[in-house]
Amino acid sequence: MRIVFSDVFTLLCLLDVSYLSSVPGGAGGVICRLCNLSIPFHGCLLDLGTCKTKPGQYCVKEIHVKGGIQWYSIQGCTETQDECFKRVTKPSGILSTHCCLYSLCNL
Repeated sequence: MRIVFSDVFTLLCLLDVSYLSSVPGGAGGVICRLCNLSIPFHGCLLDLGTCKTKPGQYCVKEIHVKGGIQWYSIQGCTETQDECFKRVTKPSGILSTHCCLYSLCNL
């Protein structure tokens, strides 16, 4: 119970701090979820795996679909805006990316 409480408290602190820093004209960046589920048998931990955006960066979520089934997703921070809102169809499957700019929006 104590671990759950501390995780929830940490998450609430991150949301509050990142909300204040994401206000236009504010200093700092947005905290995004950083998680790579393409590695088999590895989950994402709630209190670990975050990245902080720099000016011009966004939170991103890549979804990999094969045969109509979502195989895995990758979450993190973008390097440039060019990575946002793409849909690429390949023989091996479909890759779609979605970007957002508020705290932990890529959950």
